[in-house]
Amino acid sequence: MTSEPARDEHIDPGADTIGDHPDLDAIEDLCSGSIPDAVLAARARETVPRLVAEVRRLRWLVEYGACPTAGTTGTEFVLPLDEEMLGYFREMVDVLVERLGVPRAEAVARVNAAYGTRQWVALDLQLMGHELPEYWAYGLYYGLDARGRSPVGDPVADADIDFATLPVRPAPPRDSPFWTVQEQERKVLGEPAESP
Repeated sequence: MTSEPARDEHIDPGADTIGDHPDLDAIEDLCSGSIPDAVLAARARETVPRLVAEVRRLRWLVEYGACPTAGTTGTEFVLPLDEEMLGYFREMVDVLVERLGVPRAEAVARVNAAYGTRQWVALDLQLMGHELPEYWAYGLYYGLDARGRSPVGDPVADADIDFATLPVRPAPPRDSPFWTVQEQERKVLGEPAESP
């Protein structure tokens, strides 16, 4: 695996480029406008914009600093994980949701923003396993207390921490690539569903 963004000059070596990338608008126009076969042209008009949008999305993920596999892992996380680490990351999300009341989409985004960058991919994520998922999850949500301590999710160790005074770390920006899960609308009788 490389931390370099994928190059796609091979798509159209003669295309006008912006930086290292071909002009995706020109490719889209060329494909949808110059195909003589009507059926193939209809397919191109339907397919090419989706393909171009996906290329743009993946390029944005990589350029934003997400790991090179962002958006392609087949899970809610932007970095590739083996089964053991996938379970571990999902436990961190569960801690954020069940103990701290964070919406699942935000919990996944927090985990992705913290660990889904190129820097973390270069490290051995297995080292995280020496601590319980609670340790990492609480650190993703809460900042340090006045004495410079971070809660670890252990009731005994955290007994003298006043959670009401702890700063809450901001969630990743909504338009960042780390929001990979759509929050399900919650309907409460007599109340409108929350808007995203």
